[in-house]
Amino acid sequence: MIPLIHDLSGKSVTIFGGGRVAFRKASFFHPEAAVTVIGRSIDEEIIKLGVTCITKEVCAGRESIADFIKGSALVVAATSDKKLNNVIGEVCRERGIPFNNADGDPGDIMIPSVVRGKNYMIAISTEGKSPAIPRYIRHLLEKECRGIDDMIELQSEFRETLKNEIPDQDERNRILREILEDETVWGHLETDKRAAVEYITRKYLR
Repeated sequence: MIPLIHDLSGKSVTIFGGGRVAFRKASFFHPEAAVTVIGRSIDEEIIKLGVTCITKEVCAGRESIADFIKGSALVVAATSDKKLNNVIGEVCRERGIPFNNADGDPGDIMIPSVVRGKNYMIAISTEGKSPAIPRYIRHLLEKECRGIDDMIELQSEFRETLKNEIPDQDERNRILREILEDETVWGHLETDKRAAVEYITRKYLR
């Protein structure tokens, strides 16, 4: 498998199951995608998300499953019935719909643990080998890299400034790398972004 960032804005994601696993999956895709959750009973937390909920028993009949997933950009099976999950996956594959299986035979889509900032996102996966590791890495990044959003903004701002002042692209890239690796810049970002800008201007642009 390879990582891929995909735009699901306004596209349909169908999730089978109404428990805690379905809630986690729905929370991952909502609100970017138009999420529909289908299950014989649906947790209150899922309903509170504001996604479309269909309370209905889902059997392993291929035709009924096909009706449920019609128009879906992606399907998730998160029921407690492995056999049903596998049948849902088979129907999806027949129709070329990307499929994630929470419990059963592997699907062709894995849902990673994600670290999000204002200006970035990082997806982490062990391909199911250790669910605890992605969570650990996520917490580590959130704890140790709190200035990333501000650094991204600085890099973007000074990238444009350098284009106007330094014609050589290699030289511009060198300066941006030095700014990125400058511990003083990171130190300023923890307390005062303005101080970081003034420091960079003095050291790298004059």
